[in-house]
Amino acid sequence: MSYFKKIFSKFLWVIIAASIFEFFYNDISSGIIFNLLENIMFAIALICPLYFINKNRLRKYYLVFSFIGFSLCVFLETIYYYLFKTYFSPSAIFVTLDSNISESTEFLSFYLDFHVYLFTIIFLIILIFIILKIYKLNINNLIIPKKKQIIIFSLFSGLLIFLKVSALIVYNLPYLVLKSSVEYHLESEKLGDYKKNKNGNFNNVSRLSNDEDEIYIVIIGESTSRKHLGIYNYYRETTPQLNKRRDELLVYKDVISPHAYSVGALTKILTLANYENPEKIYKGSIIQLLNNVGFETYWLSNQRPIGPYESMVTKICLSAKNHKFLTTTIAGNSKVLDEELLVEFDKVIDNNINKKVVFLHLMGTHHHYENRYPNNFKKFIDEPQTNFKSDESSIKVNHYDNAILYNDFIISKVIDKVDELNTKSFVLYFSDHGEEMYDNINTAGHNEDIYSQKMFEVPFFLWQSPKYKHNKKFQFIEDRKYMLDDLFHGIADLLSINAIEVDYSRSIFNENFKERKRIIKDTINFDDFFK
Repeated sequence: MSYFKKIFSKFLWVIIAASIFEFFYNDISSGIIFNLLENIMFAIALICPLYFINKNRLRKYYLVFSFIGFSLCVFLETIYYYLFKTYFSPSAIFVTLDSNISESTEFLSFYLDFHVYLFTIIFLIILIFIILKIYKLNINNLIIPKKKQIIIFSLFSGLLIFLKVSALIVYNLPYLVLKSSVEYHLESEKLGDYKKNKNGNFNNVSRLSNDEDEIYIVIIGESTSRKHLGIYNYYRETTPQLNKRRDELLVYKDVISPHAYSVGALTKILTLANYENPEKIYKGSIIQLLNNVGFETYWLSNQRPIGPYESMVTKICLSAKNHKFLTTTIAGNSKVLDEELLVEFDKVIDNNINKKVVFLHLMGTHHHYENRYPNNFKKFIDEPQTNFKSDESSIKVNHYDNAILYNDFIISKVIDKVDELNTKSFVLYFSDHGEEMYDNINTAGHNEDIYSQKMFEVPFFLWQSPKYKHNKKFQFIEDRKYMLDDLFHGIADLLSINAIEVDYSRSIFNENFKERKRIIKDTINFDDFFK
């Protein structure tokens, strides 16, 4: 027992250091208490295998590496809770797996402050001190009789069972990483078919068509909150160019995204998947359906294929017949403005193919917001209206609104170009998800673990050419409650594509549209939760 106390005290130092930081900077909550209990039991569970290792050197190595691993987990949990007031979740791990280390670092750097750096230094000093103590610790005589080994094994097993049954296991970072890694691998493997199968496996696909030119554009924004657009009555004039075309736009006022992060949102937006049937992510994409009826499809992106492997979204978009990515730099550090995308867009528009659908994936208003616009769009520099006033909030909101202003310029340039063609065409714009900007909570950004209403509310509007409007009539009701996981059916409806898999009652543009529950994060009724 004396050996156990000496070893456990080393782990306890780390737990105490993290707990002091949490109690000092955060309100005491059930999450903090549960995580503290989980850390204590996890430490005991890590110590138990020492009693079954016969070789002294191997025993010492195990103790050192298990202690370092445990300390790293506690450190990451503590910092994450401090920054976002919640612990890691499967969705947070999923996003991390879809990024690499530099991208994750870039994301965190958006939030890091002096307290984090101070805690990091103190924590490292404690860690080094304890590791030196462990090396001096004499654990050569840790061998115990068989009966006591059975007791230790029973304790180890009991702890694991209790963690699982009590649900405290959800606070265990290694468990979450392992579980999410397996799920990520399975999801990614299933999405591999999109690259090989350009036309999908749809049934009874049909579309009436003729020889006239058709050019359709789908613009996918990034992290753009509906509230901050002038065409949605924001107090600042952030969309002056779109306002000039206001009478030509169908502006929908109550559209939301199913998730507050790109991977979760776009894998549903672009495919047959929805919250009722998430497994349909593998059943076909809107890009495949467009290929099936003879369109030349293009995916032009100012976001890179994330990580050392293809991201989930990239695997879906590679079903397009043509694709190009303008940057290989992580989002926060990228200096490639969306205007560069217009150069590639012009090339596609000017080619001699007469039936095409172009997807433009913008960098939009992704953090860091100051990198999203050129200096000549630095219009908003005064103190903004916000519910949480500080120097930080003023700076970030101003950068964000300037990025919105530049986003307005990009979208309008696309509409101008298509309008000049005098063809049967439309331009559809939406954002993958919204962004919190000190409206509901005192933060900027998006994170499903600390979600707010603004993270899901997105802009959604449609411009139509005169020739398109002459041929296609549909009902416009601006305040229809709609969620983007049904956009597959909406785009199919706009292009008059029929298939067994297409359901026009899920199209916001259709007279037979039926409102449904809008379940965000797969479990939460948006309208009930935020009403």
